[in-house]
Amino acid sequence: MIFESLREFVEKLDQMGDLKKIDGAEWDLEMGALTELMWDAGGPALFFQNIKGYEGGSRVATNLFATRKRCLLGLDMPLDLKEEEAIERFERSLAECRPIPPRVVKSGPVAENVITGEKVNLLKLPVPRWHELDGGRYIGTGCCVIQQDPESGYVNIGTYRLQLHDEKTTGIYIGGTHQGGMIQKKYWEKGKSCPVAVSLGPDPILFLISSGGFGFPWGTSEYDIVGHMKNRPVDVMIDEYTGLPIPIQSEIVMVGEIPPPGVEKRDEGPFGEYTGYYASGTRPEPVIRVKAVYHRNNPILLGSPPLMPKGPSGYSFALSVKKREIKRRLAERGISDVLDDCTLSIPGIEVIKIKQKYAGHAAEIGSAALEVAGARMVVVVDEDVDVRDPWQVLWAMGTRCDPEVAVKVVNGCKTHTLDPGLSPDKRKKGDFTVSKVMIDACRPYTWAKDFPPVNRCSTELRQKTLTKWKDLFRDFEVKA
Repeated sequence: MIFESLREFVEKLDQMGDLKKIDGAEWDLEMGALTELMWDAGGPALFFQNIKGYEGGSRVATNLFATRKRCLLGLDMPLDLKEEEAIERFERSLAECRPIPPRVVKSGPVAENVITGEKVNLLKLPVPRWHELDGGRYIGTGCCVIQQDPESGYVNIGTYRLQLHDEKTTGIYIGGTHQGGMIQKKYWEKGKSCPVAVSLGPDPILFLISSGGFGFPWGTSEYDIVGHMKNRPVDVMIDEYTGLPIPIQSEIVMVGEIPPPGVEKRDEGPFGEYTGYYASGTRPEPVIRVKAVYHRNNPILLGSPPLMPKGPSGYSFALSVKKREIKRRLAERGISDVLDDCTLSIPGIEVIKIKQKYAGHAAEIGSAALEVAGARMVVVVDEDVDVRDPWQVLWAMGTRCDPEVAVKVVNGCKTHTLDPGLSPDKRKKGDFTVSKVMIDACRPYTWAKDFPPVNRCSTELRQKTLTKWKDLFRDFEVKA
């Protein structure tokens, strides 16, 4: 089933018994703590209603995509797919993408209520303060930020964090390398404010494509990709205040402008980020001046607070469909020797699987990966290691790596502004460089044949045994 709206998805989870409704929680930290505890427990999605101080119709949904099953449901995939199968299916869909542009209609559910001018008051929404050291209440990151390039007309959709400042103002933090940051800079260079619309309750597939960071080429609208994935166009209406196309099935959409930083900035942060740290501190950042708010009756605010990484789960979608980014980037450079790559959902560590062809091959691939990876560490492993299993990766590092010859440190590498390893002095100077390390955790090529064999059943024996005793393992996920 392809879900047209967030509330359809929530209703389905409720029918499946995978949603817990909570009455009377507080927006200040309590909702965030409950979200984290249920995330750690691997429990159901949470649906907050009758929030203290907001006993009206507004609701907040969290942990909607915190398990593989819920991710598969949101992507309209069979719920029994293993992660690798789902990733392959998703990647194949993108590789075969036939973009379908959005369809413009006059109106839709999001326009059931339209609030403009002095009546705009974002404080009427139950926006949580998620983490104890957060600098304020954050209305995003469960959002889609919509902007349009002033030169080409291309519409970009990204997910960025938004701090609630007051009734009509939010902060917006966009890294300079993101396409949204490039678009707003074009307006600023002309002395203009950047028009912006923000969906605060998008449908599951729109949120995935917006938040995934898949590296679509400039000029490829996320609306078109979502149209391909749904096999039908996304219905949008043109907002009269910004001229931007907004998804009519959204729960809430706020529209306005981002003035040039020289016109207005406000202190933003800190915020508990996907790295598992409050990494960016407090500093002046651009703002969104909100001119109007559209919302459905009894709207649902999508809460997707970054939480400290755990196990196989990711940040927004536990089924991480962005697994082979380094493989793709290396292939663009003519390096096609990577069998697989994965971030392990651990920020800062990229694992690459290869089949060694010659002495120095692993170090060569690892060094090349350092240049294109955003990770602080790159680990290269043999073909018998599952790059998605942290224990197997650590096992290879602990038993096959000779630190004297298999570890390479490179200084002066570019990093992102949320890197917790950046010193306060470097941040002050605007020096966003760090050292990175490449770890060769492969068997030494020159004597690999003499390396002790692994004491594990062969694939053939495992498969034969699983087939014969399939009833014994019916309720378990075991790899052959």
